[in-house]
Amino acid sequence: MAVAVLAFALMVFLNHRRLQDSKRTMLHPPGPPAREMPTHNTWIKFQEWGKEYGELVYVQEENILILNTSRVANDLLEKRASIFSDRLVTPMMELCGLGYIFSVARYSNAWRRDRKLFLRNFRQATVDRFFPYQYEEVHKFLYNLSTSPHEFMQHTMGLSQSLVFSSIYGLDIHPSDPLARMAVETLANLGKVLTIGFFPTIERFPWLRYLPSWFPGCGFKRVAAECLEKVETLNTVPFDMAMDNQKKGLGTSLIAELAIQNEGNADMIEAVKRMGILSYLAASDTTMSSIGSFLLSMTLHPDIQRKGQEEIDRVIGDKRLPTFEDRPSLPYVEAIYQEVMRLHPPLPTGLFHTSTKDDFYRGFHIPKGCVVIPNIWAMNRDEELYSDPDKFMPERHLDSPTGPFTNINNIIAFGFGRRVCAGRHMADNTVWLAVASVLATLTLGKAKDEKGNEIDIPGEYTSGMFRHPKPFQASITPRNQNTKNLIFATTSP
Repeated sequence: MAVAVLAFALMVFLNHRRLQDSKRTMLHPPGPPAREMPTHNTWIKFQEWGKEYGELVYVQEENILILNTSRVANDLLEKRASIFSDRLVTPMMELCGLGYIFSVARYSNAWRRDRKLFLRNFRQATVDRFFPYQYEEVHKFLYNLSTSPHEFMQHTMGLSQSLVFSSIYGLDIHPSDPLARMAVETLANLGKVLTIGFFPTIERFPWLRYLPSWFPGCGFKRVAAECLEKVETLNTVPFDMAMDNQKKGLGTSLIAELAIQNEGNADMIEAVKRMGILSYLAASDTTMSSIGSFLLSMTLHPDIQRKGQEEIDRVIGDKRLPTFEDRPSLPYVEAIYQEVMRLHPPLPTGLFHTSTKDDFYRGFHIPKGCVVIPNIWAMNRDEELYSDPDKFMPERHLDSPTGPFTNINNIIAFGFGRRVCAGRHMADNTVWLAVASVLATLTLGKAKDEKGNEIDIPGEYTSGMFRHPKPFQASITPRNQNTKNLIFATTSP
């Protein structure tokens, strides 16, 4: 029997070896060596590789496939979503407590359950429940911009944070609150953890996770421990605060309502908590990035700003602020919003997909477990689709056959296939309302120095996984007395 078992084991080993050898002889897409993988401004390097190697760029040693055109991304991530909907969960992600968060979790039954819960509360048919929160926070944003314009970057982050905490948890959390600061720090760590090559030691030697942090090469464990502590705090503290407010009759919230509906079901309670932390981590930095990019774009392009203001004056006037009902009547404002999302996606390389089995595309072999990186930044600068792709030109959306009012699924900044951003309808509404409201009430321009000379704006962006404008100086003033009165009338200081 022992001989039979050994013979069977040998046969299995040889068959596996033969299969691996056959895969090595299959034709893979061309690409660079792994040592050239960047960790900063990755989207720029990936775009350069696309011009050198073609639409499919494959880093064979790392089993990474980079997509630089929306055509290929649609073929693989949309039409073959059953294969390309998994995620890469690295040991570092697990150590940081990120492996269970819905947006980056593995494709599984638990993921499907969490996704169903999220979509039930954030689908297009239900997001109108967030309208009152969005109006209130955007109007506060206008007030803050008009009273302390030099702090506009802080106000932009404050809008993103306050909206999530108020609409999801029913909490009034100021950006200076320790909880809000902790969330910002967690997002910064998250960007590093999700970047391939940022922690090369643990990536190359996963077994190091079991050694103490003082062991040479295990410094990553201190970063992971700090990140884990913050993730656990963000997962429990806002939830507990929301439940406490509910019990004391101080106010209800979406989180508290869902928890009460699922009382006694421990798995669903954990899913509700995960929905909360995901709402913050997924929305706050990306929303801040998009609104920040809009402010920067208007400062650099006063002629485009003026056209948007003229359309709002013609359609709405200056006796009220824009509402969501106005959106279909403002095509140029919509075009400005669409151009911000095209030129400045908050996650230029999206969140990586992973293949669940071997596949073949255009004659090339894509192995099981392949990490697929959709370079959204390059896709939105495809010269075959966009003339002068690096220029901010809202008119391109007006001149397109479908016009600026396209399906939200055409905004590829929100991702692809089964992994498309589940909260995109709320995010879309928030950014649009901020765009329309700022255009209606404020004028942005370059700041001036003591001699009255305009201060140059480099227009630089951060280079990590989450991309947003670097701090710059701008002049922000109410357009006229009527709009100033309107801002103060809609917001209590």
